[in-house]
Amino acid sequence: MARRTIFDDVKDLPWPVGVIAALISFALFQWYLTNPPENQILAALAPVVKMFGWFFTIMFLLAAGFSFLEQVIKGKRYNNTRTISEIRSLTWRQFESFVGEHFRQQGYSVVETPEGPDNGVDLVLRKAGEKTYVQCKQWKTNQVGVEKVRELLGSMAAGGAQHGIFVTSGTYTKPAKKLAFECGIELIDGNKLARLRGDEPEPMVCLTPHLEAAQAAPSCPKCGSEMVERTATKGANKGNAFWGCSTFPKCRGIRNF
Repeated sequence: MARRTIFDDVKDLPWPVGVIAALISFALFQWYLTNPPENQILAALAPVVKMFGWFFTIMFLLAAGFSFLEQVIKGKRYNNTRTISEIRSLTWRQFESFVGEHFRQQGYSVVETPEGPDNGVDLVLRKAGEKTYVQCKQWKTNQVGVEKVRELLGSMAAGGAQHGIFVTSGTYTKPAKKLAFECGIELIDGNKLARLRGDEPEPMVCLTPHLEAAQAAPSCPKCGSEMVERTATKGANKGNAFWGCSTFPKCRGIRNF
């Protein structure tokens, strides 16, 4: 991943931040030029200070301009994306921006984390002096498991966030819902996103007993982690499906269907 610069950092912030930074930069170098220090060496640096002062002022203004343009584009995309099928057609980065724009229009200050490892946080929201961490998963088929919710919970504790929100275009497993409920993390799934945008949720699909069981993955009886479907490869139960702990071989807990 390319190394980030000051320009990148300011561009990812709300555009007024770039404007304020430009004004501060301009004020500082103007003050220096109109109040030259008595030290001859520092006074001789005035041309350099002037050059870098203009450089940072222009850079901050450009970053603010890019930030404003990106916000306009994101706003138009958000307004034009209304159905669940349109939401699920977004790229993962567009999905994060879509979710960020939703909260921005709810009065939150929104900062998107840079591309790369996000440590369980894609958006940082601030409102009324409180900080909220948001994790987004643009998963069309896979369910969000309990380990992802646990990852967000850990990030909240480490970053001092008062609230946590998990947003996916898909669904959550039962253990994920249980942990989120116990820890006060808000879950938004694809159908809730559809309702927020005024679209009708997708109708419930009648599942076979086997698929219905797969949707409701149980917790491990030994360690409490989410379980995954496995198939026995040997022994008397060879070929039969069973629930195995997702942390195997660390934990060897199993459940039968």
